[in-house]
Amino acid sequence: MRTTHNILVVNFGAPEMNYLAAALSKSGDLGTYLRPYVNKRRAWERGVELIPGLSNIYLRTLGRRRLPPGLPPNSVREVAVLADFVAGCASRLGNMGIPLVDKITGVLQYHLQKKLGRAGGYHAHGASAVVASCLVALPAFRACAGLKVLNYPIAHHRYMKKFVAEESEREPIFASTLPDGSAVPAWVEPQLDAECGLADRILVGSSFARDSFIVEGIPADKLTVVPYGVDLSLFSPQSAGIPAGECFRVLFVGQIGQRKGISYLLKAYDRFRGDGTSLTLVGNFYGSQEPLRRYRKLFQYTPNVPRTRLADIFRRADVFVLPTLIEGLPLVVLEAMASGLPVIVTPNGPGDIVRDGVDGFVVPIRDVDAIVDRLEYLRANPQARAEMGRNARERALAFTWDSYQRHVVEAMDEMLEHTVVPYELMT
Repeated sequence: MRTTHNILVVNFGAPEMNYLAAALSKSGDLGTYLRPYVNKRRAWERGVELIPGLSNIYLRTLGRRRLPPGLPPNSVREVAVLADFVAGCASRLGNMGIPLVDKITGVLQYHLQKKLGRAGGYHAHGASAVVASCLVALPAFRACAGLKVLNYPIAHHRYMKKFVAEESEREPIFASTLPDGSAVPAWVEPQLDAECGLADRILVGSSFARDSFIVEGIPADKLTVVPYGVDLSLFSPQSAGIPAGECFRVLFVGQIGQRKGISYLLKAYDRFRGDGTSLTLVGNFYGSQEPLRRYRKLFQYTPNVPRTRLADIFRRADVFVLPTLIEGLPLVVLEAMASGLPVIVTPNGPGDIVRDGVDGFVVPIRDVDAIVDRLEYLRANPQARAEMGRNARERALAFTWDSYQRHVVEAMDEMLEHTVVPYELMT
């Protein structure tokens, strides 16, 4: 008979943690799930969605946060909701280019992280295990006598810091769209180091992320790779009856900044473009928008949208391009593949899931020539493009959220089996 546990989950905002909590709820192991605001479909939330004007703003921002199937709303405890709402509004203003908003948002995020961390520390007493997001894990790890698991959705912080410094020198014009080390509070790096040190295991989404930790001295046996998933019912190919458009449509979805390789995409598209092509960028801007002004006539822009609308945007594209420089595992790549799109990506995150020449192409980072070459091939070969799109959809079938949940519960069972948990902490 399988032993169940009392597991505390503390999530600062990682989508995969919702599914992790749902998986633990289904297995009977979820004790408490702490996170910022989430749309539980309460009466007032349904009411906001009916108000003209306000509905659109809400659904583009905080209203997009929904619970996955299998996670009862009453199992979720929201923390620092007011600060979360204000930070969400400030973030939206920041995307509109209003000065100083980024700093205000940073202060609010700091407050939210601290409050969520303190709540985790309080609820960790008596938990047989804690699974927590980086930046909010430390108090819970210090209070927990059982297993401590750190969810880390991107590459190691020190590895990323070096990478960002290198990229700033390579592309100084776009440096203002990179994570700015000078703007990071002094407590962040020591806290991340402490969290990594106290964690019994660190969950990451890709081998690239895992390898970045190993480079920075984290033992390989402390790292567990569990790839994230995609909602196949939402992200699906366009109906066979919809004719292909005359325009070759290139799509980028994600945070619009240099970490995602945006300068290399814009330079590549500037060389590739011609009659009958288009480029659409979907997402919020990161940092300054000034470096993009010289390219503004090259692309159509859409801010963050509800996932239902995003699914339709994927279906209307011909190819998805994400020349990212440093990632964990970007969900948008899986969403594009599930939508039947060939993809052009780099190995730095998506390399585990995209098969080069089968589902699309894996190109070296910073390689504008390679992006141009693959775009030209896909435009000139519609049959190959269609075949790659079918392959991409088939490949995405192996990366569902059900699969993620199954593997993460298996990983947790293995971790708990090899961790001495005091008997009184088991349920």
